[in-house]
Order: sequence, then C-alpha cells, then structure tokens
Amino acid sequence: MSSLYSISGVSFLAAGALSLAAGCQEYNLQGPETVVTSYNPPDLEVARREDRVTQVTVPAVDVLFVVDNSGSMIEEQENLRQNFEGFMSYFTDSGLDYHVGVVSTDMVQRQESGRLQADDVSADRYIDNTYSGAEAVSSFRQRAALGTNGSSDERGKDAAYTALTTEVNGTNAGFYREEAVLSIVVISDEIDYSRRISTLEFISWMNSLKPEDDQTWFSSIVGPSPRGCSSGSGNAEEGVGYLEVTAGVGGISYSICESDYSSVLEELGMQAAGLKREFFLSEAAVPDTITVAVTTDGDKEKFGDEAWTYSGTRNSVTFSAYVPDPLAVVSISYETLADAQAPERDDAEDTAEE
Repeated sequence: MSSLYSISGVSFLAAGALSLAAGCQEYNLQGPETVVTSYNPPDLEVARREDRVTQVTVPAVDVLFVVDNSGSMIEEQENLRQNFEGFMSYFTDSGLDYHVGVVSTDMVQRQESGRLQADDVSADRYIDNTYSGAEAVSSFRQRAALGTNGSSDERGKDAAYTALTTEVNGTNAGFYREEAVLSIVVISDEIDYSRRISTLEFISWMNSLKPEDDQTWFSSIVGPSPRGCSSGSGNAEEGVGYLEVTAGVGGISYSICESDYSSVLEELGMQAAGLKREFFLSEAAVPDTITVAVTTDGDKEKFGDEAWTYSGTRNSVTFSAYVPDPLAVVSISYETLADAQAPERDDAEDTAEE
C-alpha cells in the first residue's frame, strides 16, 4: 500500500521505494589507482622573424634641374656643378634609362623660357644613358653654367611647367616620358614669382601626371623656412612657392646656404634612381634582437648595429651611409614584440610589492 507524504509543502509518493533501491547499480567513480603522466611544459622559446626585401630601381626616370640664373647665384651654380658627380654616381653603369635636363628660372629671354639647355659639344637637349659617366658630368657642368644675367623675376615653377607642356613636343621633344618617374629639382635663393601657374595648381598638376604617388618628386635647394639663411655669398630668402610644392608633392628640402651640396646631390640621385636606405619591418621588433645582412650577387654580408639605426616610430632599419646595390637582398631578422617574453621579476621587487 502506498503512502503520501508532504514535507514543507512538497508531496511525494514513497511506495516501492525499496524495490527502486534494489534495482540500482553501483558505479565506481574513482578511476585507476595509478596514472602514468609526462611533464609537458609550454614552448617558451621565442621564434624569430625574418623580413627579406629586394633593392630595386625604377625602370626609367626624367630629372629636370631648374637653376636660378639671376645676379646672386654664381657661387651656388658652381657648388651644384662641382658636386654633380655624386648625383650621377647612382646612374652610371646602373642600366637605368634616364634623362637629365637643365632649364633656368628666366621666363623673359626667349632662348630660355622653359627650354632645355644644350652643352658646348652637341646639340642634345638632355643627357641620357648613351653618355659615359665622365661625359655626363662634363655635359651637365656646361649646361648648369647659366651665368648671372638672367631675369631677377625668378619664375621656377613656370619654367618647369613650360618645359613639360608648351615645349614638350618642341625644343624639349623626347625628354619627358609618361611611363618614367619625374623628378624636378629647383635651386634658387629667391622666392618664386611664377604667374602662369599658382602653387596649388602646380601641386595638383604634378600629382596628376603619374598613377602612383612615388612617381613624382619636387625637391627644393632654397632658403629654408621660416626666415631664409645667410652664407658667404649673401642672403637667401625663404623659398616661398617651392617649399610648399615639396611638401605637397614629396621630395627633399635643403638649405641653399650650405657650403657643400655633395650630400644632398647624392640623396637626390639615390631618390631619382629608386634606391633606398630605409627598409620597413612587417611587425614591431624587439630592438636588441635585430640583425641585418645584405646578399649581393650571392655573397652575404652581415652589418653590425654601427652601420644602421632602428626607428621604433617608423618601425624601420636605415643604413647610415651604405646603400645596397640594385637587386641586393636585405635580410632583417628579429623577435617580435608580440612574442617577446616578459622580463623575469626580482624576488626583492615581489617582496616590496607585497
């Protein structure tokens, strides 16, 4: 007979309780007495990453020098001419298809006004890779010896724009190529007085010439911002009208009052040729773990940290003076910050924190 029980308002049926208990099975929930295990610690070794970057050059480049030929420019022209060999060193025997031409800032004289200057030997309007290195340097020095009788109304942007538009199929035919990188270099100790094209229009025009941003450069060897500079040859005004284009298009700014143009001309040559000294890493690196090597024609050379610097802000390695050859492979090995182990804590520090 079944009985109904109620505890704290909950009713349940107690009939057959013994038969249910009898029908239950026993289960052993304790596992085996002996368990065989092995120690398997995590792999704490930090993997190294290696970025490999090939140094390349652009296939073709057109370089236009716009040189101020007003009355105060004799020493600056000479500085440019004497240091041009450093610029050409990145082109000679490189296999690069290059054109180098020179115009003045004078837009008054008809024989100038954006027209490329010839040398004293040939009627060629520009230097190209048919010239030997010595011939190229000699020819440029003649072309850049423009004298100081040019207009004092310096119009460098107008000269460059005219050279590449109005005269592109006339006097300057063959110099400018749509498929080539374009690098314009202005050297002047005055502001720009251009009237044919404004600064903003010039920036927009240059940026529209090529499909990629790094295919156009505008560099300024002028008086620096904000107040220009002074040198043994006189004063130079801030390069208003030029510095803005350099900022808007991309390029190198350099003070015209420096006594030696060798370093900037080397930088300009390297930039125009497409060679790089700075190489970016794919991940953030632990600085002390970086190693750098360069493989050239199958020969691998390691470079100590005295030959390069690491920028955490740009996450890049920059060679101080060395420039890898075209097609050289730069290998940068490092531990990434994401994988780096936290430094071991000192027991004294732990006790102090407690």
